Amino acid sequence: MPRLRDPPRGRERQRLRALLTKPPAEAARGLLGQILVSGRGRQALAVRIVETEAYLGQSDPAAHVFHGRTPRTDPLWGPTGTIYVYFVYGMHHCLNLTADRPGVPGCVLIRAAEPLPLTPLPRLSCRGPGRLCRALGIDTRLSGSNLFASDAALTLRAGRAPAEVKVSPRVGVRLAAEERLRFFDPASPAVSSPRFARPRRRRAAPAPPRGERA
Repeated sequence: MPRLRDPPRGRERQRLRALLTKPPAEAARGLLGQILVSGRGRQALAVRIVETEAYLGQSDPAAHVFHGRTPRTDPLWGPTGTIYVYFVYGMHHCLNLTADRPGVPGCVLIRAAEPLPLTPLPRLSCRGPGRLCRALGIDTRLSGSNLFASDAALTLRAGRAPAEVKVSPRVGVRLAAEERLRFFDPASPAVSSPRFARPRRRRAAPAPPRGERA
């Protein structure tokens, strides 16, 4: 893992920056298989992204920025590679990466990852956004920092895309819940539940009164 301990350079950096300037749904799909590296030197932890969700900015009712800009969401207007971390339910941190053109507050939630070989983390320690942040030591102190900074505590490195990508509605959202903006590698055991989109049940039609035909 030695080569992963530093931020990306040259063409690798250009490709990753270009990925994060794409619209959030494209960026979310493209981030599958890329490598997150937390920490530096011998303490670095490297994990492969296997599940993401796209949030489309101010037009998306499920996005934090739907009701406007606040001090908490300000990083989402930052330059390419800006990190946005929020605290939810009084117990979990969630990691997001800005996506779309600079100044357009789209983002990608990193929902799950799997540790690379030789990374001293349990196999399923990054299964779900809260577990991922705990395993990698990510909290709101990272919000507003940049993946591509020379002193980045969290950076992104190029990986290999999965052989197949599955798509489903986002998990745990009430607004725009039908939007298919969750992307995941179906071959990875680290993908969080539900692994596949469940078909909606149709309500049974009421029985007609006696003496009438349906």
